[in-house]
Amino acid sequence: MYHAIVRAKVRSLWARIADGDYRAAVRLADPDVRFRFVGDAPPAASFTGRDAFDRWFRDLLDLFPGIRLTPYEVIARGWPWNTTVVTRFHVEAKLADGTPYRNEGVQWVRLRWGRMVDDYVLEDTARLAEAVRRQSASA
Repeated sequence: MYHAIVRAKVRSLWARIADGDYRAAVRLADPDVRFRFVGDAPPAASFTGRDAFDRWFRDLLDLFPGIRLTPYEVIARGWPWNTTVVTRFHVEAKLADGTPYRNEGVQWVRLRWGRMVDDYVLEDTARLAEAVRRQSASA
């Protein structure tokens, strides 16, 4: 039952982010959350802290205005003091030159008593780098 509740809360959180409330994720984060978005091009990052997490989201939305992140599979395991949540998701945005950007990714999160303490995100970096290049060329 606990895992079903976690999956429902995660889907609800992603829905809030899709509606523009990225701060819902920031509020869920532990003050010392560890975050890593794998890659070499923006929005690649590796840092610790809720304030940096908030800045990362703002920068992502500046880079890809109107971006849509849609989960299609959520897996939860563990206990409330050490829960792992893995989410497979789709990414969609309209680039500044009018072309669509579509990608997919995986997020691996560790929760402790309902707080996100570790967030690791993998997205197809080749597609992402091309989208960032197109955005920069249109700026």
